[in-house]
Amino acid sequence: MRDDGARTRANIRDAAHVEFAAYGLAGARVDRIAKAAGANVQRIYAYYSDKAGLFRACVLDAVANLDAAIGDDADDLVTLAGRMFDHISRDPHNPRILTWARLEIEDDLRELISTSGTDPLRRVREIAAAGGIDPRWTPEDVFVVLISLCAPEDAVSVPARTGDPARARRRDLVLHLATQLRPSRAT
Repeated sequence: MRDDGARTRANIRDAAHVEFAAYGLAGARVDRIAKAAGANVQRIYAYYSDKAGLFRACVLDAVANLDAAIGDDADDLVTLAGRMFDHISRDPHNPRILTWARLEIEDDLRELISTSGTDPLRRVREIAAAGGIDPRWTPEDVFVVLISLCAPEDAVSVPARTGDPARARRRDLVLHLATQLRPSRAT
């Protein structure tokens, strides 16, 4: 059983994920986060120094969650794309937080991720190094394209629910497009 401090910190982090996904760093309100977490605003400052510190913690959580979802055993781009799609479909807050981070802390984002110990782009680089990606495309470009393809449906339309045929079709399309990023084989 976690102690009250750890529980409070987790509640703050959970509430902050929702708030930052909806409003970003600039639009998020510490008082709304505290209220949603059932915590005192002063706890946020005690744990994270300021709103930006809490945002950075949420960004690192989003990166770590994506890295864990991709896993170390994604041996090819199609497997990786499928895992990425499934992860983003299950928890659309993570890519939204990363989008806000690119918009609001872009200059610090690369350094923040590089010091975090997690790097979802690492698997794409490894797949590229093993010859699994057409050399015309950089691992960074492939990663950005896959994230964009897997973006939550509500960014452009009404969200598809789990089990919805439209969601399954969209996933199949992402996997098909991922196969197109592999090197062409001479016949």
